[in-house]
Amino acid sequence: MDKFDFFGSFSSDLPISVIPGMTSTKKSSMIQVSQKSQPPTLPPDLLIKIIKHLPITSLPNFACACRRFKVLVYDDELWEHRLKKLGVWKDYGNGDIMNAPVEPLYVNAKHTVKGKDNNKFNDDSNLFEFDPLASPPASPTTPNNTGNLIDFALTTANSNSLIPGLPLDSFSQKSRSSSTGIARSSFKKIYLELLPYYLDFKHRRKDSRLFKEYNDPSDQSKMLARLLSFGKLNITLDSEQINNALETTIEYFENSALHHFELAYNAQNISEMQKWATILLNLNGGLACIQVFIQKNSIFFDHLYDPMDNFTCLSISNLGELNYMQMTEFFNYVEEEIKKQALLISQIFPQDADVFYTFVERVVEDVIIEYISIFLEESYKRDIMLYLKTVVAAHQRCIHVAKVLWKDAKPGLTKIRAEDLIYQMFEPFMDKYLKEELNYVKIQSGEEVEKWNQKLINKSMEAQQDILNNANREVYKLQSSSNISRNKRNSAASIASSNPTLNISDIQSALSNAKLDKMQQMLSLETALQMVHVNKDSLRRVSSFTGYPDKMGYRIKETLESIFIILLQTLGPLHIKPAFNTAIKHLGDFKSDLESTSSDLAPLVEFFELVHIADLIQQMVQVYYDEEMNKFIDKTDFLNNCNKEKKIFEKILDESVAAGLNKGIQVLIDHVEFILATEQKPEEFKPANDDSFDLQPTKACIDAVECLSKHTKLVVGCSDKHTLDVFFQEIGLRFFGTITKHIRKFTVSLSGGFQVISDLNHYCSFIISLHQPNITPYFIALKELGNIYIISNAHDIGAFVREADRFNGVLRAEDVYEFCQKREDWIIIKKEVDKELYGLKADDCTIM
Repeated sequence: MDKFDFFGSFSSDLPISVIPGMTSTKKSSMIQVSQKSQPPTLPPDLLIKIIKHLPITSLPNFACACRRFKVLVYDDELWEHRLKKLGVWKDYGNGDIMNAPVEPLYVNAKHTVKGKDNNKFNDDSNLFEFDPLASPPASPTTPNNTGNLIDFALTTANSNSLIPGLPLDSFSQKSRSSSTGIARSSFKKIYLELLPYYLDFKHRRKDSRLFKEYNDPSDQSKMLARLLSFGKLNITLDSEQINNALETTIEYFENSALHHFELAYNAQNISEMQKWATILLNLNGGLACIQVFIQKNSIFFDHLYDPMDNFTCLSISNLGELNYMQMTEFFNYVEEEIKKQALLISQIFPQDADVFYTFVERVVEDVIIEYISIFLEESYKRDIMLYLKTVVAAHQRCIHVAKVLWKDAKPGLTKIRAEDLIYQMFEPFMDKYLKEELNYVKIQSGEEVEKWNQKLINKSMEAQQDILNNANREVYKLQSSSNISRNKRNSAASIASSNPTLNISDIQSALSNAKLDKMQQMLSLETALQMVHVNKDSLRRVSSFTGYPDKMGYRIKETLESIFIILLQTLGPLHIKPAFNTAIKHLGDFKSDLESTSSDLAPLVEFFELVHIADLIQQMVQVYYDEEMNKFIDKTDFLNNCNKEKKIFEKILDESVAAGLNKGIQVLIDHVEFILATEQKPEEFKPANDDSFDLQPTKACIDAVECLSKHTKLVVGCSDKHTLDVFFQEIGLRFFGTITKHIRKFTVSLSGGFQVISDLNHYCSFIISLHQPNITPYFIALKELGNIYIISNAHDIGAFVREADRFNGVLRAEDVYEFCQKREDWIIIKKEVDKELYGLKADDCTIM
């Protein structure tokens, strides 16, 4: 029977090409049959996965089942899998397994630890001495079993080709490509080193050979840790029983070491604490030791700082700054304790154990978070503004703690780890804070607008009440005067002459003026500035949290944008747009009268001042956007919410100004029409004495141009150039229509035509001063049109009307003909003009 040692060479009493009990003829026929039809089998990769679950002591029997299984047992993938479980990543050729990291957990294996030489297995030891399931020893003729897998691969490379089926299937390929023998050789050395100590725990003896051969507790802890990892590899069929005994021994060992560590801690013996901490770290990572060290620290139960003390010492100065003296003292105490413990931890624990981070994490969770939670909750109950400022102040102190961790504590944490620890600690408070910050800005902005609106209502009511009170006083005077002079004949006349203010129209005029005064005050720079300050303060509070990473950092950025958006949404739809709507309504209600012809057009002046205030508000928002928001957003990102909302705000302002200017232009043109209608006298264009005219513009023309000039200058500086151009062009076009309509109202004599030309020249000069080339041709055509009133010859008049090219398309021949009909001598010259214009004569018409 074949003998097999999976840590040695495959050997047999017969050559590998000969199977016992078979002649060569039978063998040849068997080879031919197997080459013709091979039975179905599992692929080698799947078989490897199955073999990984077998105990190591069962592998010899498995390999003896067939030559295919032998190939798989020798495959490096199987042994690399076990080496990775042990944490071994290279070949330890010197057999020094005490320096091999056999577990992913922390081990301190800087020094070599060796047992007694007479207790170690030699390379030529046989496995069966420790495992009864191993193969029996070889016969005297069997070659030595100490050869490694590399030797085996070299000596059996040719014989593999003689195995039926191997040259053509995946088993042959796998044996030649994967089996280098390095992984199996490395595992063999570890196996032979640890197996006797591992099997010794099978009998649950308290006097294990491990404790006899290793007297130093440090060496004992290292060996126990390696045996525990070794036992997880499913060594034998009864590995579970051995592992239970091993774990019980480790538990006893850990309790004893932990007791010694506590004694050293109570005595503040740093060298002893370091010794036993290292032993426990080597044993199982030292988690229990680290927990004892942290729990015994006085910072968790000795500090006397109460969060409620902040409210007894809290004071608000004249500048509105809050003073957190108690909180400052608390954080100073925590920072000093952290520095002290950092030094102590560096003396006791190795830096790789990362005990300082665990300690700080516990301080943050049990001390700092508890203090801040109580403080913020009480602040929220007292006042929302106090809460918002307290969150920022607490966060700044926590960031300072992070700075102490990575800068002042020696040795400390890295900057990224320290800041991440603080950010994770403070993140649960951020959701509520960001929500309350947004609500606060929204409420405060709305209250500022509401206060201003209420102020306007109160002013309007006070103004109306004053007017009505004055009227009531006049009525009282009237009644008193009538009682005194009741028996006098002229009492009624004297009262009426002495009290002209009792006219109802005067009271209505006073109320209208009160509305005009209110239109001037509909927008408030003070209110807008206060809203910007509230928004800016909130923005700066939230910006102190911009260092947060990942999802919370994105939420903070969204909150910053939302704060600015609240300002735009409050200023635009709630303050500016209603003000312009009311102003436009007041403009529409205005009616020109005789008193307004000699002074400024009050509603238009008020509206232009309103436009000027709106422009200042827009500039204020733009400066705030450039100085503050540029830090957090990209101005060129047209998909950004802030940029989109800013465009909406500017659109609301432009549309409101445009609608108001449209109504203002109409009011201005209506007022100009009123001036021309009331001041232009018919005799100015038809003087009684043809020799008494001069070439100066009429008073109506001068007043109309002065009114236009004065009010157009008010717009300059309130809007951009594009808006001004549109405004001036609209005024010019409407003024052109007003003039043409106005001239057609009068009959013009030959001498009056010169007066018309003087007025038209004055109108044209005003339009040219506006520097609007699009409307200048209209008024040049009007100047040319005035010549129609000073031509005396009818034939020349007809030719003038027919020459439409001289008006550059502004006036058609039909339009000129209408103006010609306003000549004083039109009845006389009509036939001649028509004949010249249409080419008809009197004898051209005959009656048949």
